[in-house]
Amino acid sequence: MTEIVRFAWQALHGHFKNDDLTELSSSHRRFASHLLPDLQTMIEEQIAPLSPKLVGVHQHHEFIPMKLSDLVIREGHAVISITPLQYQDIDIGEEEPYASLHNGLWLFQIGDEPVAIFLSQFTANRGRRFVQVEIAYMPGEQASAFAREFLRKIQAGGETSRNYRNKVLSFEADAGHSGMQGTMRVHGLPAVRRNDVVLSEATMARLDAHIFDFDRHREGLKRLGQSTRKGILLYGPPGTGKTHVIRYVAANLAGRSTVLVTAEQMQEIGSYIALARTLQPSIVVLEDVDLVGRSREDVYGQKAEGLLNRLLNEMDGLGSEADILFILTTNRPEHIEEALASRPGRVDEAIEIPLPDAGCRERLIALYGHALTFESGAVADAVARSDGSSAAYVKEMVRRLAQRSLARDGAHFVSCDDVELVFGDPGVLSSRLNRRIVGLTDKTSRKQNAEEDECDCCD
Repeated sequence: MTEIVRFAWQALHGHFKNDDLTELSSSHRRFASHLLPDLQTMIEEQIAPLSPKLVGVHQHHEFIPMKLSDLVIREGHAVISITPLQYQDIDIGEEEPYASLHNGLWLFQIGDEPVAIFLSQFTANRGRRFVQVEIAYMPGEQASAFAREFLRKIQAGGETSRNYRNKVLSFEADAGHSGMQGTMRVHGLPAVRRNDVVLSEATMARLDAHIFDFDRHREGLKRLGQSTRKGILLYGPPGTGKTHVIRYVAANLAGRSTVLVTAEQMQEIGSYIALARTLQPSIVVLEDVDLVGRSREDVYGQKAEGLLNRLLNEMDGLGSEADILFILTTNRPEHIEEALASRPGRVDEAIEIPLPDAGCRERLIALYGHALTFESGAVADAVARSDGSSAAYVKEMVRRLAQRSLARDGAHFVSCDDVELVFGDPGVLSSRLNRRIVGLTDKTSRKQNAEEDECDCCD
């Protein structure tokens, strides 16, 4: 009658056919938890031809790392049970999620020499999660050689992270909103065409020269001994499209992985830059960098000062051979630490994303109102009334025009009266908060109020 295996020690004793497992040799490697899909894939690919047996393992404490030495305990409260296999779906940006194993013990043989591989997870201080891979074997030539090659490939798999390469990534914050490294998130950014980016020709030319042309010639630059690490600062008022430009860059720089970092996540900037180094060639996006890289006299605490120093040190610490493009954004360039904004090697070029001029506002109305029909003169009136406003304001006003046309007759027709009513909405013009929310500058509101005061029909 076959013995029922209920505990890990029974599985290991039966596999190694030895009551004394103290002779086992073992080695382990520890990785950040977001690499779990890569590590599991590497394990499965290496041992698939060996017909392994896979069993689940119970974990008593999430915060205590497990090792194979724990699995051989035979009695007491610390004995480890065999459990059904437990999987968790992880989004890696493909059509189907990756079925990741929680804890697993593979048992197989190299020739006639038994080998065990143990995959486990644990949570360390400050909520950081790790994956541990351990291989154990009885001393033997074949098993020893396999273990060395296995660990080499596992290490290489962690250093290349093929499951996340050429994707747009960020780490989810933990439940405490501290911005600590958590689950990897893959962003499915929409395709952004060049025509979808409404900026002046001069601004587009600077983006081309300092981002797209630079990327196109980076191999040649390497051959000429030039650095392929570069920092770009995008600055301008709120609502002008800095984030939209980032989406355009990420969608159109083929072969680069993108790592998104918010100001709240800056405490873990070292981890994010390490990820960017792993995924080279890569882009690191630091939005609202003024919240961290602000002038030192504005930093009112040791923690904020430490974050600022860490950011500067991490950017300085990358060698010139690093194939990483930093893109920083700010609404307040005057508040940025001078060393961050001006020193080559941190930021190499500052590109203004300005308020749209008349030509850009007309293009924005055509872009966002492509499904609408405008009365003659309505677009010109909208362009004039939106002088000095942001792209975000123009987009919102076009949506209000569309809503008004639907409420009136559903004909998708925008009249000059519609433009006057929507752009002259006193609820927006008279409220400073509403003006800021929709991206309307004080210059625009003052001009519109003056035009209304001069209008004969208002007398």
